[in-house]
Amino acid sequence: MRTLTTILLVAALASACVSLRTPEGFAERKRTGRYDYLAVSTDASMLSLRVQPNEDKRQGTLDYWSDASKKQLTLSRGYSLKEEGTFSTAKGPGRWFLFSKNWRGTDHLYLLGVVVKGRRIYVMEGGGEAGILEGEVPRLVEAFGTLR
Repeated sequence: MRTLTTILLVAALASACVSLRTPEGFAERKRTGRYDYLAVSTDASMLSLRVQPNEDKRQGTLDYWSDASKKQLTLSRGYSLKEEGTFSTAKGPGRWFLFSKNWRGTDHLYLLGVVVKGRRIYVMEGGGEAGILEGEVPRLVEAFGTLR
């Protein structure tokens, strides 16, 4: 019985381990409270990953969570959708969205990536000042694709 318990515990821990390839110019920080992965650049841009439970894997599809995220950010939080696209990961297909918002007189960009696999939702984020982050968006979307 103890062997079975050990095997199940190791399998659960292994399935919870996730990673992204850290882009050049970013430094990875070890697990920090709300993020399962966090990297920051010297210009204060960030790249993060959170794993959330997907309590209804039949209804909580990639389409559902992508639409819900887009509506939450545009309708409730005042962001403007600038661009969107798709990407592929080892966990499955994903969608990304680029939003903009003026905060305290400065334009900011927020990049959101979503992947859904079974009972897990992988939420990847990138953000920073628009003038700095604009050129980094393709590299951050590429980093989203390295989800393992």
